[in-house]
Amino acid sequence: MFLTIADYLVYNILNLSPETSFGAALHFFVYDVLKILFLLCLIIFTISFLQTYLNPQKIKAYIEKQPKFLAHFLAALFGAVTPFCSCSSIPVFIGFIEAKIPFGIAMSFLITSPMINEIAMLVLAGILGIKITLIYIATGITIGMLGGYLLEKLGYAQYLQDYLRLNTIQFTPRTCAVPAAPQILFSARINTAAQKTKVLLRKIWLFILLGVGVGAFLHGYVPQEFFLHHMQADNIFAVPLAVLAGIPLYADATTIIPIAEVLISKGSAIGTVLVFMMAVVGLSLPEMIILSKVMKRPLITRYLIFMALCFIGVGYFYNIIL
Repeated sequence: MFLTIADYLVYNILNLSPETSFGAALHFFVYDVLKILFLLCLIIFTISFLQTYLNPQKIKAYIEKQPKFLAHFLAALFGAVTPFCSCSSIPVFIGFIEAKIPFGIAMSFLITSPMINEIAMLVLAGILGIKITLIYIATGITIGMLGGYLLEKLGYAQYLQDYLRLNTIQFTPRTCAVPAAPQILFSARINTAAQKTKVLLRKIWLFILLGVGVGAFLHGYVPQEFFLHHMQADNIFAVPLAVLAGIPLYADATTIIPIAEVLISKGSAIGTVLVFMMAVVGLSLPEMIILSKVMKRPLITRYLIFMALCFIGVGYFYNIIL
């Protein structure tokens, strides 16, 4: 539906050609803005509605009973099986924090979610084979678990934006009873979810437009030949360059996989291309812009550095074993 609207608006009404840089960039912008805003509204509303049935203290108590390893693994696995891009993962992350899920576990979800989804992995398996797909999935989950654990261990929850940071305070018993879920009218749940959706969208809509705008510009005006030239297998600096090149871009895993196939067919090293994919979907500049409404600058900086170092290490490892 959104693709049809973007096609009609850009190619029929504005009469732009998909072969031009401006036409390609504008089409990317219109399509992604429509898609992301729709997904955000749907996800925020759904999460907010479901939260009215949940007792945050019970959820937090259950999570705290699990071994740390298992809790981080389940969060990363949930991120892997949900079809969210980086932008639509953020409202879910907010919902986790507001439900008083520990910061590190919520981060394990946030890190893994954009890198892996079931649709993208089916496409990847069809293009590059089961072995590489399984290695990619295992790596994504491992990075998510490690990242969530370390970011919490180092105390970076303090760098969440203030409206979220208060939700990371350690559990203490409430002095007042939590109302039982059946006492809340269904209409009240709907109204609560709708109101919360409006509030969150007001906080992040401008950053979504800015982030997608950056991605659209790069999509339309940065030639693919730039990446092919710098990502050849015999270039020792190809891996860090691939990570750096992926940061300014924006795409979900499904979108970037066909590009990865072209890069590999042109002689780029498999490991280099896979970490390029990870950087595009997990470290993109548009995502960082949107995350600035959730995280303060020190946390975003540390998040970027940690993920970039992980990706670089993984890239060299991939190039050795693949």
